[in-house]
Amino acid sequence: MPDLLIPAAIILGPVMMVALASLVRRSARFRWANVFKLYLTLLFGFFGVYGHILHPQSVVELIPPFFPLRVESSYASGVLELAFAILIWTRWARITGWAIIAYLVLVLPFNIYGWTVATNVPSYANSPWYLWIRIPMQAVFIAFAWFGTRDRRAQSA
Repeated sequence: MPDLLIPAAIILGPVMMVALASLVRRSARFRWANVFKLYLTLLFGFFGVYGHILHPQSVVELIPPFFPLRVESSYASGVLELAFAILIWTRWARITGWAIIAYLVLVLPFNIYGWTVATNVPSYANSPWYLWIRIPMQAVFIAFAWFGTRDRRAQSA
């Protein structure tokens, strides 16, 4: 049972946070788009800061050796992901959604490369499940970016 609490919190937490915000602020209606944006904010905020900026070596291991400026690329992608986490809540949310989709498509080859070398990468050898789940989750995150940033007029039509 305790093993299920963390995944349940990850899945249900943003839904409950948006629902609570809509109860506290009557003017803020519950919208699934806000749930999707909150998931993306938490995802890009956490992995952008923790994975790419604070621990860049774990990301660098997943970049092919022939790629130039691997450490710098990790930092740059962390800053970009942090920008996504913030900009998705601004008036530029729609453009940010498209940028997130483009970014996720562009990094997919790196995720595939990381998946193929999981046993060769010391920090992932004991938990290759993370590398396996990253690829199908790309589709989920693309859907979150799409549905979370659609034009409200298009949603009501």
